[in-house]
Amino acid sequence: MSYRYLYIFCTLCLSALLPAAELQLSNGDRITGELIRREDGKIYFRSAILGELVIAETDAVVMDTPETPVESLAGLPPEIEQVQLRDAESLRPPSKKAATRPWKGKLEFGFQNQAGRKSTLNYTARAEMERSSQRNQYRLNARYLYGESSQVVSSDRRDASFRWRHEISERIFGQTLTSYSSDQVSDINLNAEQNAGFGYKVLQGERQTGSVGAGLTVQYRDAEGVEKGTAYLGEVFQDYTYKLNGRLTFLQNINVLYSPDGRSRALTSGASSALFVDQAENYKVRFNSSLQGKLSERISLNLRYEYEYDNAILDRNGRTDRRVTSSLGYSF
Repeated sequence: MSYRYLYIFCTLCLSALLPAAELQLSNGDRITGELIRREDGKIYFRSAILGELVIAETDAVVMDTPETPVESLAGLPPEIEQVQLRDAESLRPPSKKAATRPWKGKLEFGFQNQAGRKSTLNYTARAEMERSSQRNQYRLNARYLYGESSQVVSSDRRDASFRWRHEISERIFGQTLTSYSSDQVSDINLNAEQNAGFGYKVLQGERQTGSVGAGLTVQYRDAEGVEKGTAYLGEVFQDYTYKLNGRLTFLQNINVLYSPDGRSRALTSGASSALFVDQAENYKVRFNSSLQGKLSERISLNLRYEYEYDNAILDRNGRTDRRVTSSLGYSF
């Protein structure tokens, strides 16, 4: 048997015997092998090619190996060796670059069109970017939602947010969240919020992560029929992530904001042109969940359920926004 076929045979045998685990380095490289143990903030990992490795948990993440067809594992030994040598160079010596992850992002597009007894048109566009650097995590989100029902606009919303989290300790973190939104259907011309608070990591495992926290939010709103100006709200938040396997991930988060000071809502009677002022409680609830499935390393299929209730909006029908959407995503 030639060296080439003996090499491939040994590689496949070792891969079959080892548990399905993958070491993803902070610079983007990946090594397949066996997770031995976690101890004192370090990951002890065994590779069939590189042998036993010891990596700081801040520089790598252990993930399930994607279900890759066996045929795609066969290749020329020189190519495999070059990949493994590149991985080895990234481990020696540790550098500041290894602790900084580059920006990663995803674009999502969803479209629905129905014609017949009732015609509907809905489409969504989303953009997500995130980055980790030392003890800091940055996340940027943007979204545009548009929908028509029987040629009447039922949804026309734009929003964006930027979140910065800083790890104070292994479990405790501080965060700020800056957000902007406008909704033509709910007659919100501008809604800007700035939040600052602290959180605690309740779950911190290989498959599950979860945190809770609280903070203070400053809100500025310009909307039709609602008192214009600034309000101060207390906020509690929670987020959860569960990796079902190497391809499926479930994400969920909730935010609840409340202010003891209400907002005035102005109602005008068309018959008498009289103005009625209603002092409304100022509170908002946001709930989002999504199931993300990888079709390939770049392409994903996403199913989302989103719910939002804002009691300060003048139009009763516009206070609730509930939607289920599916979309295709492209990661970069």
